Amino acid sequence: MALKLRHCLIAWVVVGLGFVAPAAHKIQDPDVWWHIRTGELIWANRAVPTSDPFSFTSLGQPWIAHEWLSDLILFGVFTHLGFIGIILLRAALIGAMFWAIYVLVSRKLDNVPGALVVTALCGVAGLQLWSPRPQLFTYPLLAMLLLILQKPSQRRIWLAVPMFCLWSNLHGAWLFGFVVMAMILTDAAVTAIREGKPGDARRMGLVCACSLVVVLAGPSPLERLLYPLDYFTGRIATKYVTEFRSPDFWDLTTLPYEALLIGLAALLYLGRKPMRLSEWALLLLTVHLSLHSVRHVPLFSIIAAPIMGMQLQGALERHKIKPGWRAAWGERRESRLLNAVILLMLPALLWAKLPKANDEAHCVMGEHFPMAASRFLSEQARIGNGKLLNSYDWGGYLIFHLYPKYLVSLDGRADVHRLHMTKQLEGLEELSPRWEDQLRELNPDVVLWPTAKPLAVLLRRDPDWRIIYEDKTAVVFVH
Repeated sequence: MALKLRHCLIAWVVVGLGFVAPAAHKIQDPDVWWHIRTGELIWANRAVPTSDPFSFTSLGQPWIAHEWLSDLILFGVFTHLGFIGIILLRAALIGAMFWAIYVLVSRKLDNVPGALVVTALCGVAGLQLWSPRPQLFTYPLLAMLLLILQKPSQRRIWLAVPMFCLWSNLHGAWLFGFVVMAMILTDAAVTAIREGKPGDARRMGLVCACSLVVVLAGPSPLERLLYPLDYFTGRIATKYVTEFRSPDFWDLTTLPYEALLIGLAALLYLGRKPMRLSEWALLLLTVHLSLHSVRHVPLFSIIAAPIMGMQLQGALERHKIKPGWRAAWGERRESRLLNAVILLMLPALLWAKLPKANDEAHCVMGEHFPMAASRFLSEQARIGNGKLLNSYDWGGYLIFHLYPKYLVSLDGRADVHRLHMTKQLEGLEELSPRWEDQLRELNPDVVLWPTAKPLAVLLRRDPDWRIIYEDKTAVVFVH
């Protein structure tokens, strides 16, 4: 097949935005660190942890690494490819999501430029969640599930069964995927029954049932089955976690999401193509979820992508705009050399943007983490019993660098720390009137805290604490 300009444009959107752009950003996620360390424990012990080994505040309390397979993958990639491997894994998963979104849209829209615009908008809308964590596995899996379900009457919907077996061991959002599938197949089954095709309806019901059963395959099946529900019942505190907050429309990184909402509304008005009940239900559900929590923006953008493609196709048809791009590209004599150069710019750009050294200094956003302070503690003899009081955002990083020498007080595992998380965040990070009582209750041996935060300022004046290390990012106190 001859190399055409449209192929280059597709590559620039799918590979350029979906792979090269994420690969150009350093690691700044606070949770990837404890995921890697958990994967290491699973590999070393050949078993998934059943109690918390990382914190002194919840040590020995029940904990199941629900995303154990993602943890193993992250650990394996880091072990063999280092920090650059984690960056490339993130890029590969986001690139796979972009590819699946483009396929979804192009099947609804007979217009390559339009499909690329919709793909770019839907893909970039969730850039705030482009973190190398288990949730990244959910995005391409959800998009691929929608591809499988585009024709519910076909036998390929059975592919959903092994997909859910894999998905449920990778990330808890498999439950959202199951809800999506159940709504689509229920809608399709009702139509099949009305059309006198009960066999198709039975197959759809069996696929749903089997997909739910295979979730039980793997370690701690009941815990993985019920775990996602904890976030919806309020059992796990999420109000202090940034990604669970509503989108901040004053933040520039929210602009693509805002543009997606406006574009969706415009296309629904201009296209006016009839939509199935399940499409309306999923769209309204994900709009609500995305407005409620930034974490759900990528899920909304994936659900919205094929609908936007369909409505854009409807708008073009209603206004009798013919796909002139096809005739123009078919008649134009293109330069293969120029197209090849345009395409080869992608790997060149990737090479230029990747970190020049595979180490923490080049691959990690240093200003986000206490690099020097954790290095200082790792080189010294353990202080006391190794009970380390830390801020919430640094817990995972300190687990990665200081475990088992030190045990943290808090990290990103909200399910593990639900009993004391709110108390510590309100007491020590926000300095409630009982912060001194809270500090005495925890009785840490070491405090590693952001230099400019109020607790650090107050401890400087407290004769019971003295500073053993300080830089512009973090300060270390001992009792």
